[in-house]
Amino acid sequence: MTRTGDQAFVKELNLSIVLNVLRFQGTVSRTQIAKLTGLNKATISSLVDELITKQLVIEVGRAPSQVGRRPILLLFNANAGFALGIDLEVDFVRVVATDLSGQIVQTQECSLTHPEHPQSVLGQLVEQIQTLVGQLPPTPFGVVGIGVGVPGLVDYRRGIVINAPNLGWRDIHLKALLESYVNLPVYVDNEANAGALGEKMRGAGRDVSDLVYISAGVGIGVGIIVNHELIRGAQGMAGEFGHMTVEPQGLRCGCGNQGCWEMYASEKALVDQYRRLSGRSLNSAAILSLVAENENFALESLQSIGQYLGIGIANILNGLNPSLVIIGNRLGRAGDRLLGPVLHTVQSRCFIAPYSEVKIQMSALGLDTCAIGAASLVLHEYFAGPLGQVHPPMGLTGSLKA
Repeated sequence: MTRTGDQAFVKELNLSIVLNVLRFQGTVSRTQIAKLTGLNKATISSLVDELITKQLVIEVGRAPSQVGRRPILLLFNANAGFALGIDLEVDFVRVVATDLSGQIVQTQECSLTHPEHPQSVLGQLVEQIQTLVGQLPPTPFGVVGIGVGVPGLVDYRRGIVINAPNLGWRDIHLKALLESYVNLPVYVDNEANAGALGEKMRGAGRDVSDLVYISAGVGIGVGIIVNHELIRGAQGMAGEFGHMTVEPQGLRCGCGNQGCWEMYASEKALVDQYRRLSGRSLNSAAILSLVAENENFALESLQSIGQYLGIGIANILNGLNPSLVIIGNRLGRAGDRLLGPVLHTVQSRCFIAPYSEVKIQMSALGLDTCAIGAASLVLHEYFAGPLGQVHPPMGLTGSLKA
């Protein structure tokens, strides 16, 4: 049922607007909030007092002023609670606790013993969550929710993993299952979507409105942000560029198709390519260590991965024209050794490259990107207010300030 604009609704809406001004703006006075929101000073004072009582806002001194009394500065109290973010990968899980601004305060991870069995993974998730929560200090709001990034097709609204081929999962009601154990709201999304949100919230994407995040792990996922908003598509399945065909008669992918991009530009592709060249079976971390030592087979393998990664990125640039592309997940550890062939391939194959000002870079958040983004799902929902949306106030950037 749609809520009508009664007095309680209007107050709740105004309270949300003021709180989100403080979240996005940093330190600000009551007078500045009134100017940004258009609300009168009496309403602002009443709402701010309520937020102070709830311990979501604190007073932090006075601003300099040449005329009259110096205004009291206000600050969003990011230490009033926590959000948990989970990066569920094919062979490991990473769990972070962030404060209410998305800043990491605690991290832990473990290998998955039986990733193909959802019930086994669920047990490990619950164990990791309970351990991490037990290490957090008491706060007014405690843990406000849990976000999970999963490699595969996800119905975000219902929290269902529709198809995760690299995990072997289909139709897993992860949100409902996890909520039955933890008694907290849970939000489940594709891990590349979460990664894009992580970069937008705390990483290289803070000051851009349009970006693409490439999650280059065991497979490849793509998160897309346009005009500060995550693009999920009509059924929430946007961004599955890892399964676009780059070789018509190519290698068989776990999704059932042939020649998918992730079969040529992922962690798995790096391992397979190195084995074909050297005859040795090593994991990606060992191969990247050999890259640092200038071992020929490792360098040749990474060069191939970079070329195919560049081909896919060139296609994405031609279609979306973002201002920023960020390469993350575990292949991001290759740094400039991977970025070099990517950039060369994009310049030679991307039609719009000579006319575009796009920047392509590696993630600065490393392996925390997806988990931070998963936590941001929680924060977005928690602070959305009665209209269910959070947008930066007019004149502000779309990123949270530390």
